This record gives sequence, structure tokens and C-alpha cells, in this order.
Amino acid sequence: MSPASQTRAAPPGKFRNRFPPSRVRCCRPLLPSDERRRRRPAPAPAFALHGGACQRDQLHHDSSILWNQPRATGRSRPGVLLWSRPGPLQFGFCDVSIPPNHDIGELESPKLWKFEFREDPEKHVVLMRVQPAEGPRFITELQRAVWESIEWRETPQGPTIIGGEAFVFVHGFNNTFEDAARRTAQIAKDINFRGAPIMYSWPSASSGTLRGYQDDGQSIADSEEPFLAFLAGVAKQSGARRVHVVAHSMGNRLVSETLRKLSFPMSTGELPRFNQVVLTAPDIDADYFRTAIAPRLVQTADRVTIYSSSRDIALRASSWVNRIGRRRLGEAGAELTTFPDLRSIEVIDASQVDTGLFTLRHSYHSDSPTILADLKGVLSGYAPGERSLESLWGTLAWRFRPSSSRSDIQPAGHTVVR
Repeated sequence: MSPASQTRAAPPGKFRNRFPPSRVRCCRPLLPSDERRRRRPAPAPAFALHGGACQRDQLHHDSSILWNQPRATGRSRPGVLLWSRPGPLQFGFCDVSIPPNHDIGELESPKLWKFEFREDPEKHVVLMRVQPAEGPRFITELQRAVWESIEWRETPQGPTIIGGEAFVFVHGFNNTFEDAARRTAQIAKDINFRGAPIMYSWPSASSGTLRGYQDDGQSIADSEEPFLAFLAGVAKQSGARRVHVVAHSMGNRLVSETLRKLSFPMSTGELPRFNQVVLTAPDIDADYFRTAIAPRLVQTADRVTIYSSSRDIALRASSWVNRIGRRRLGEAGAELTTFPDLRSIEVIDASQVDTGLFTLRHSYHSDSPTILADLKGVLSGYAPGERSLESLWGTLAWRFRPSSSRSDIQPAGHTVVR
């Protein structure tokens, strides 16, 4: 039995009832108990933060996320990460609300043209509260969230396990802690994730300037060792049947370099491998990734999926800034990078996906219902052909069919492709 196929679920007897189950399973606004029962709960993300502080005072909520961060040097306004250099990691829990009329792909926020001047959990995705916790408690609550997400379903082939999984989301350039926490909750809700979503937040300068971009690149390099320890701990101690890793933009540099270092212990079975590694709009030198990272990356996961787009304006700017490693892995069209010798890496050209007129077309991983539906299929174990994608150059790459609504994908239970 391969490490990827081993069951990591822990027995329920080891968990103590410290919080109501909803605190580790859902993201939703605080409602009267009778109305709460009528609503289907959304999974609540767990997250790890490195390099800052985030706190909401005197606010309470009934859904929870887990987090891990370095020691804080101070804080800015409530709910916003104060940027600092990396330090020792901290852990904790965080509450995020999802409005009852939430639309897939939307990160609802106050809009001036609607005369909305304050966050409202009934209308917006809101970071409600952050609560620090020690590492052992973090792991215990993570294991409990995984266990409580498991369901057994009867199928013609016999009983099938649903849930019991976890994913780690790593944000990109110019993201505050609050941005990343809200986005993690939104993604988990939109793909109906059954398990424990986890966020690792590295110290972004949260400045959309050239200097901020350069500072974030250095912060990524400084975050590699803490993230390696955290990711190895999640793989080994989460209790999840399958653990996935999802990264966006510059966060792909952190994930790629860390997995490259974990390739040996995972190839020898010292650590369990990840199931799905998903790199969205990766801001990485494509040539360096193909030669130095990809051969080792495939040793750490059952499958690697890369989403690229020729319409990504942010990556075009990155290509101009990075004059030496100009071509970025997340670029498509004539710049699309493929991997003929590494068949477990699947490249998806998302250029035809509608990403809006007034955006940088860089956050399609969470803004586009089409991509979110496909991501759900990836984490559920569907192969590209089963997700109604069109093949390019044989099966070297895939792209979305222009007429595909992607609304027909359903969870695949415990089935894992490859």
C-alpha cells in the first residue's frame, strides 16, 4: 500500500468536546438557533499564519478556522495583518462568516455604490474573530474537524467514505491575513469541501508596488523553513485520509520549494504523500520549475495540476519585472509550459474562462465558478477527461470547452485517480 493510499483518520475517542461541532465545520453568520438548523453548514478553514498578527476584539461567531503564525510585533487596525519579518510560528482559531445569499466565486464586501459602509455578516464574507492556541491544541482540533467531516454512504459498489480530508491554501502577493482568511473560507464553501480547510499565511507587505513585490519575494524565501515544518506536521498528524495543497500566485514559490525539500522523506515513506497539489496562476520562473522542481514535486503527490492563462495581466507584469527568469509558469498560449516526461503533472489552460472586464484576471482560482467547479473535481479525484476538458497536443495539456458550464461535477467519494 502506497503512503498516499493509507488511511490517516484518527479514532473519535481522543477528541474532547471543547467547542460545538459547528465551530470546526462551518462558515456562516450568527443566526437564531431555529434558523441556523435550516441552513446547510459550510466547512470552516483551518489556517497557518507566518509573520504578523490579526485580531478581532469583542466579536463572536459560531464557525471556526485554525491558524498558525509567527510571534506578533504589534498590530494594525483590527482584522488586518501587520506585516513583519518572519518569526516563530503561532497557532489558533478564526471565525469567518459566509452570507446566506452568497454567490459562488464572490467575496462579498461592502460597496459604496450600495451605500454599504460597514461589514455585515448577513451580506458579506467577514473575518469575525481570531483566537490564539498552542500547537498541540491546534493539532487536536484539526484532527477532530477531519473526523467529524467523515460520512458513510451506501452505493451499488458498497459503503463509500465521504469527507475526512484536508487542504492547505497558501495565498499570493499583496494579501493581508484578513484577505487570505476570507478567501480560504469562500473557496471551502464554494467547492463544498468536506474536511478541514487550512490556510498558511506568510508575511506579505500587502503593498501593490514594485518594492512591495520585491519584499514579498524575500518574505517567501524567509518562510520556507517554518512552512516546511508546518506542512510536514499536517501531512503526518492531521488524521486526514487525504491531504491536498492549493497555492496561488507567488505562494506557489513557497509551496514548490518546500515540496522539493520534502521529496526525499515522502519518496521513502517517512512522510505520507499528498493527494492533490494544485498550483494556480503560479508566479514562478517556468524553466527553473521544469528542470529543478517538477522532477521532485511528482514524488510528493499523487497528482499535480497547474492552472495557467494567457489573459493574466498580473503575470505579464511579473514577466517584465523578472527580466532573467522572464517566462512564468502561469502563462499560457505560446508560453504554456508542458511536461511530456512527467505524466502525473496536468496543465490546464484557463485562458477561455471568463474572469471579468475590470480585473487583473489573476484570481480566477477563486473568482470563477468554472474554475471552482473544476477544482472541486480535481480534489474529488476526477481525471481531466472526466471533467469535460478538451485535450491539447494529445494529452500534454487541457483547456476548458467554451460551452462548458462545469455544473455537472459531483464529489467522487473515496475514488482517487492515479
